[in-house]
Amino acid sequence: MSTQVCDEPLHCIRVQDQGRLIATGSHTGTTTLLELSDGLVQLQRNEKVLVTAVLERETRREKILEARHREMKLKERNKSSQEKEKEDDEGGYEDEDLVEKAEREFYETIEYEIKQKEKKEAQRKQKEEMDKGDEGKASPIEEEKVETASGGGEDKDD
Repeated sequence: MSTQVCDEPLHCIRVQDQGRLIATGSHTGTTTLLELSDGLVQLQRNEKVLVTAVLERETRREKILEARHREMKLKERNKSSQEKEKEDDEGGYEDEDLVEKAEREFYETIEYEIKQKEKKEAQRKQKEEMDKGDEGKASPIEEEKVETASGGGEDKDD
């Protein structure tokens, strides 16, 4: 049940000791006196028991809702901590995979460099063997240079 007492917001409300009269006051100073009917003033049969039961039921409901809320928060915390642990575990596997991958790449690089070094060494030896075989044979250009430098060439004046 609701009743509009005045157009302004109410500032205070006071009930008479017997519960028959109610006084209200607004911010502008307007005071209103309300008289309640006998049905609202006098207790009905079992009314006190019924009101008490309603209040107790609401109190239990409130406690149940608070417990559910706490339980939901706890589940969220557990879920988030499990997700973090799962990420950490997966991260551990990723770390192990990264280490294995780095080791594999390292050894592959070392093997590649060793092969390149062996290949260069083989090419160098092959070049040295070719140079040794060509030592007895001088190129015609080099022979000419050697003869002119030593003066062993033919004299054109004769």
